[in-house]
Amino acid sequence: MAPVKINEGIYWVGEVDWDIRDFHGLTTSVGSTYNSYLVVDEKTALIDAVSKGGSTMLLRRISEIIDPSSIDYVISNHAEPDHSGALNSVMEAAPGARLLASKNGIRRLDDMYHAGWEMKAVDDGEEIFLGRKSLQFHNAPLLHWPETMFTYCPEARTIFSCDLFGAHIAGTSRFVDRLGAAYVLQHTRKYYAFLMASFRTSVLSAMKKMEPLEIDIIAPSHGPVWRDDLSPLLDSYEEWANLNLLPKATIVYGTMWGGTGSMVDAVADGLKEGGLDCTAWNVVSTDPSDIIADLFDSSLVLIASPTFVSGIFPPVEAFIPFLRVPRDKSKKVACFGSYGWGGGAVRRLVEILKAEGYDVMDEQLAQQFFPGNEELKECYEFGRGAAEWALSTGK
Repeated sequence: MAPVKINEGIYWVGEVDWDIRDFHGLTTSVGSTYNSYLVVDEKTALIDAVSKGGSTMLLRRISEIIDPSSIDYVISNHAEPDHSGALNSVMEAAPGARLLASKNGIRRLDDMYHAGWEMKAVDDGEEIFLGRKSLQFHNAPLLHWPETMFTYCPEARTIFSCDLFGAHIAGTSRFVDRLGAAYVLQHTRKYYAFLMASFRTSVLSAMKKMEPLEIDIIAPSHGPVWRDDLSPLLDSYEEWANLNLLPKATIVYGTMWGGTGSMVDAVADGLKEGGLDCTAWNVVSTDPSDIIADLFDSSLVLIASPTFVSGIFPPVEAFIPFLRVPRDKSKKVACFGSYGWGGGAVRRLVEILKAEGYDVMDEQLAQQFFPGNEELKECYEFGRGAAEWALSTGK
């Protein structure tokens, strides 16, 4: 794949990872990109340096535009290896280049690579001049490491936003308008929920910092470039970061012989009657990152488990730590499930979730074996009561 012109004198020269299917526990069903951008002027700057495995392709793409040895600056917005893994190859190919990063970034790169590169820490708001273009550096800590920053080119009205606004999408199309905003936002939402939601205050701070900047193009470190109409992205991010919980419920459940699974539909009907739309996810057959992408803005989460050796069904118990990913204790939680000759799962769920700091509904529902008509009515009433409780206590 050839380099792609993003703007006058600005090129995408990054890496497409067609094969990756897991990124820190986030399922990447359509792969990803590790974006690197070359800014060519009287002086030349390379922004980020892809993964170690992509170094050959990165240098090949750069070589189609300029001799890599002529690079003057290499800018590290983020020290994580998917952004910096190729730095050894890049700095070897560009021996006269100076590596720029935030103060924290310099420390982390030194700790990670011990390479002795010529590095300079840039201050928040510092600017370098390439000729007709300049680059400004803006600290954006905890998006999502402490050293992250974004780089802005005012003359091109382009921001290189690092992991902010990213999405894991592989492909030959480099622009959102060629893929469709709805498709890209689906993957952006999942990326945000799993990697950015826990840092929402930092997201809001970064977006506030961006407000005075004139931006026509957002070039993130993963996924396609946004241009022209940025409002779908910015409006979505603002809504997500402000944690506007929606009138919906998410059921997360496991089932062994179908008892708990049979309860789910009736509970969902009750939730709908009580005022909450509902989705349900079986933890055995669904990736946790897909569940998190759905529940991070839900007002109510219901955890359902059959009893297994007097406790929680292991796949359900294994999911509970994923609830910590969005770092949101404002949503309400309710628990239900089934058991055979002896119970314990629902009681244990309540204990664990209360210990985690969640507001757990006092009423629980545990039914023996498989629900009949009367038991299904109980499930329906439980769902309706849970919705009414969540809506009344969430005000």
